[in-house]
Amino acid sequence: MRQRKTKTGLRREDGAAAVEFALIVGLLAMLIFGMMEYGLAFWQLQNLRAASREGARVAAIGGTGSQVLNSVNQEGNVTLTSSSVQVCLPPSACQNVSSAQKYCGLSGQPIDQSVVVKLTNLPASLQSIFTISIPLLPTITLNPDLSGTFRCEGTG
Repeated sequence: MRQRKTKTGLRREDGAAAVEFALIVGLLAMLIFGMMEYGLAFWQLQNLRAASREGARVAAIGGTGSQVLNSVNQEGNVTLTSSSVQVCLPPSACQNVSSAQKYCGLSGQPIDQSVVVKLTNLPASLQSIFTISIPLLPTITLNPDLSGTFRCEGTG
């Protein structure tokens, strides 16, 4: 008789693990997919920041506007137009890249002047990476500052 009680006692707990798993699987899925979405967004954002730094490096060594744009597109694995890439030479205002213009390496230009490349007016497909929505959590907004700075090299 004791064997029967043991077997019936075990039967009462059959499926308890399945019920516990069903209660926790939603939270676990939210956590895993939230981490994946945040990781992908952060990776894409860092990729665009690296592209802007590469564009600034090309401008700093005397590259033209079209070379700056090509390096940004190649490094970022994106297709941006000249209206999305701005070059800033302080103290002047930022301007969209111009294909033949050189930004550094011009005669009379001080060596210690910095050139800044900013990515602005991004297409809608790239703007979506700045906001991350995870169910049951508030929306996370990443910092959209996409700029790279390099010091101009030489005086031409």
